[in-house]
Amino acid sequence: MENYLGTIVFLLVGGGFLFVGYFVRNSNRRIQANGIKTKAKIIDFVAERIKNGDGDSNIYHFPVVRFTDKNGVETTQKLDSSANPNRINQPIDIIYLKKGEDYEVMINSAFWKTYFPMIFIILGYMFFGFGIIRLINQTLS
Repeated sequence: MENYLGTIVFLLVGGGFLFVGYFVRNSNRRIQANGIKTKAKIIDFVAERIKNGDGDSNIYHFPVVRFTDKNGVETTQKLDSSANPNRINQPIDIIYLKKGEDYEVMINSAFWKTYFPMIFIILGYMFFGFGIIRLINQTLS
């Protein structure tokens, strides 16, 4: 079983990346298909320290935006995507989807809509593929 530990880790990490990538991609597609495009203004940034896999931590800056929805309600919300903290008072394009009293908001850019989830999906297939190759090699030897 100890011989398979590395293989299991590759398969689990790959599966995790695939799950996150497809979840974000499907969420983005749902927001794009049903959401409303508008402009928002970055009014602040929230700095959060997030630990990475090797025990270190990095500081990420999440923009707080203000926008007016289609009903004229002005809303302020922290986004889930980090950005350059020097962009205060700059307008950005967003797509929002109102769910009850809450909003799902995404930045309307090719990177966040397409490339960001694809990074996770590609990494997921790479890790999962390495795990499969290791599994095949271990069972053949």
